[in-house]
Amino acid sequence: MKTPVRTALAISASLFLLSIASMLIQSVRAQTPTSTTTIDARRSFYLTKASFKGGGALTACTTGYHMASICEIKETTFLKYHNRLGRNSGDSNLGGGPPGLGLDEKAIGWVRFGTKGVNNCRNWTSSNQDQKGSWAALTLSGDNQPVWYINFNISCNGAPLSVGVWCVQD
Repeated sequence: MKTPVRTALAISASLFLLSIASMLIQSVRAQTPTSTTTIDARRSFYLTKASFKGGGALTACTTGYHMASICEIKETTFLKYHNRLGRNSGDSNLGGGPPGLGLDEKAIGWVRFGTKGVNNCRNWTSSNQDQKGSWAALTLSGDNQPVWYINFNISCNGAPLSVGVWCVQD
């Protein structure tokens, strides 16, 4: 006689606990927002709005960014251009992309190459007109594909161009 009573009590207790668990789950679901937010996880990059001499390139980027190596920004498909921080030229401000090298020099920026022997304004410490640095700009190739145009022979004082600095998110 004791066994059927114990079994009935065990079943009743189990049902009671399942009911409580079900109510708790429904309560949590009701509190969980149903909308989802898409987050763009790509690193951002930009070309400084201000111009810099070669000796000022390493400190030109805003907090959270650093002077880019060409290897960090070469594949722009995996990056997003930060229009608010960066230069805009032509129609680049309409679609959120970087400025392209065209009839003006607004798309030119100092860039690191990370190799020995490449002109780098004495490791980006010199703005001497006799020293040489390297800059890069996005342009279109012959088949209208975006490519980097690179120049290794510009005076570290930047003259006569308006040379920005390519920056990439840390």
